[in-house]
Amino acid sequence: MGYSTPKCSAVNPFAYDMEGVPQKGGVMSSLETLAWHRGFGQAVDKLDSPSFWLGVVRLLRTSLTFHTWMAVVFSRTQPPVLLGVSGEEEGSDERLLQDYRHGLYLLDPFYIAIGEGERDGLYRLDDVAPDCFTDTEYYRRYFQRNVVSDEVQFNVSLDADRTLCLSLGSQARYNADAIGFMALVQPWLLPLMRQRMHFESDIDQAEVQRTYTTISRRPFPLDDDTLTEREREVSQLMLSGCSTKGIARRLDISIETVRSHKKHLYHKLGVSTQSELFALFWTRQGKGETWGV
Repeated sequence: MGYSTPKCSAVNPFAYDMEGVPQKGGVMSSLETLAWHRGFGQAVDKLDSPSFWLGVVRLLRTSLTFHTWMAVVFSRTQPPVLLGVSGEEEGSDERLLQDYRHGLYLLDPFYIAIGEGERDGLYRLDDVAPDCFTDTEYYRRYFQRNVVSDEVQFNVSLDADRTLCLSLGSQARYNADAIGFMALVQPWLLPLMRQRMHFESDIDQAEVQRTYTTISRRPFPLDDDTLTEREREVSQLMLSGCSTKGIARRLDISIETVRSHKKHLYHKLGVSTQSELFALFWTRQGKGETWGV
């Protein structure tokens, strides 16, 4: 579930009492508070500017420590559209981002959670990560190298299909103060993100037309009519880090049914281990069989 504004003291930019009322003489001085409001005004003023996302990131960094960021539109039927992303000097790897866009995003626990209905609000990695997330190839190949340790995501549903997200990756685990701060800025940040899309529409549509032709269901490199819809779901959850029990819980089926689906999909795809399943996923992703590249 998304975070609501906490009713206890929080970090910058404001101090709140136990009833959630702003307090004078909090953790910010008057000059710091003035600087924050000036920064917020500048972010609003850049709503129609190409530097909007960078302005928002710089404003958040005055009170929050994070290392990588990405503004992205997720869709059930199209590859993600990147609207803004941190540079290499901040730790981002362009090659990893290309791998992410062309298939690894399908294993992103935030992307999967959006497909399950978690589309509006503030979400932390702990809210969405499967029980075996750190054992996955996605974690080793992308998350550990690009996001590093912890991640939060601000989500705004745009329509029945698309969700706008601002992801903040950190080299250290976000503490309670950091989460409290993000919960405090959420009420104005989410509407601002939604308004920004009025100025992103041309970019979005051009990218979509160039990259992908809309299909009737979510693309998946192992989805070539060999697997049933349920087997496709099981394979995706397996690769994203869900245990057999975790898959059963998320799909509301029995553990034995999950095992049966695993057996059948392994046989159909000609693999015998999860490592081989990922290798097949990666090979098909690399060949561009799903994206037509």
